[in-house]
Amino acid sequence: MMAGPGRACICGEASVLRRQVARLGRLRPQLVISWGICGGLDSRLRPGDLIVGSEIVSDEGSVATDGSVTSAIARSLADLGSRVMVERVAGTNTPILTTHTKARIRRATGAAAVDMESATAASIALALRAPFAIVRAIADPEDRDLPPLVFKAVDADGRINGAAVARALLRSPGQFAGLCAVARDSWAAMRTLRRARRPLEGVFLDLGARPRDRALEGSTQDAAGASFSPEPP
Repeated sequence: MMAGPGRACICGEASVLRRQVARLGRLRPQLVISWGICGGLDSRLRPGDLIVGSEIVSDEGSVATDGSVTSAIARSLADLGSRVMVERVAGTNTPILTTHTKARIRRATGAAAVDMESATAASIALALRAPFAIVRAIADPEDRDLPPLVFKAVDADGRINGAAVARALLRSPGQFAGLCAVARDSWAAMRTLRRARRPLEGVFLDLGARPRDRALEGSTQDAAGASFSPEPP
């Protein structure tokens, strides 16, 4: 979704992202963005609302996003027509399926949202000595449990696995209603991200990611991303 002139995209779970970044060789990024959908932990957030992350907190510690870039992103999205909040994001290595677990993470971290990719993007940004930012859209609110088959629907490279979904539904048809709710809310989140793309172009241009420059954006299982805007030669 964010690929375009001056940028490229990588997609997959954390280990896949790291391998793809390693293949890029001597990358000199101007920016790394964790981009995609996430789960809500704050009761104010509904599907399609946007989180501009102020920091990522995980078992590995916390990494603050770049303050000036985060402010620029928030300003660029102010007139989008969706709720935009600058808040802390929690990172986890495992899928968060239940409202009970969401509430526990909220109490422990004070984060407004949770995802499985921003911590990896942050570590890549640190290793590459690049500014780091987070832009995430809420796909599942804090008051909704997720059907387990949701996390069988996407493979390690971030592609939809329709066969796995069909098999899971045959074994457990009771998950169908929950899957429909997830699809509806994910669509709302992806629609917001598509609308956010144009305002963010100005932020990228200000950072120097002009069409002639090469940039990289990564998407992971939940349409997340690590976006890299390499320095021009």
